[in-house]
Amino acid sequence: MIDNAADTLRPDTTLLKTWREDGDYDYAREMMQSDFSLSEWILRHIDRLLSDIFGSRLYYDNRTLIWISIGVVILAAICVFIYRKRPGLFGSSGRVATEYKVGEDTIYGIDFAAETEEAMQRKDYREAVRLTYLHCLKQLTDRGLTDWQPWKTPTEYAAEVGTHDFRVFSNHFLRVRYGNFAATEALALEMQRMKDRIVNASRNHVQSCDNGTEKGGTR
Repeated sequence: MIDNAADTLRPDTTLLKTWREDGDYDYAREMMQSDFSLSEWILRHIDRLLSDIFGSRLYYDNRTLIWISIGVVILAAICVFIYRKRPGLFGSSGRVATEYKVGEDTIYGIDFAAETEEAMQRKDYREAVRLTYLHCLKQLTDRGLTDWQPWKTPTEYAAEVGTHDFRVFSNHFLRVRYGNFAATEALALEMQRMKDRIVNASRNHVQSCDNGTEKGGTR
C-alpha cells in the first residue's frame, strides 16, 4: 500500500489559485464586454492637451470656465459657417433680385462718357459697369433697336436685341449689380469694349436695313 498517493477526490487549492491568476486560463474574458469608450478616450486626450497649453494648475482651477469658453467659440464658428452657406435659415432669403428696374436710373440727361471716365478714375468699377450698360441701352434705343421703358428689365432688353453679345453684356451687368460679383477694372474695360462692338453692329444693321429699303423703293 502506498501511503503518499495523492487524493484525486480533493482539489488542489494551491494549483487552482495559480490557474485562476494566470490570464491564459481566463476563458471568460472573451465573453466580457470591453469598457473602452471612444468619447472618454478623446475627452481624456483633449483634457491632457488643454492642461499642457494652460498649465495644469491654471487649467484645473478654471476647468469649467475654459470648457464653456471653448464650447461658445465652437458654437459661434458653426453658426457663422451655416450663415454663410444658408443665410435663409437666419430669416433672410439670401437671394438677390434678378430683375433690374431701369426706372431707378435714367438714360437721358446724362453725359455717359464723362461720368464713366470719372468713375474709372476713382476706381468705382461697379458704377462704371452700370453707366456703360445704360449708355448702351440709350444708343440702342436711339437707333430703334429696343424700346426703353422704366419698368422693363435687362432680360427683356436682351430678348429684344436678340444677339449673343448683348446677352453676355447684360449678364455681366446683372451679376455685378445684383449677384454680388466683384466689379474689377478688367471687367469694366471689357464692358466698354463690348458696348462699342454692340453699338457698331447695331449701326451696320440699321444701315443695311436703310439700304434695303432704298433698293426696294427704286424697284
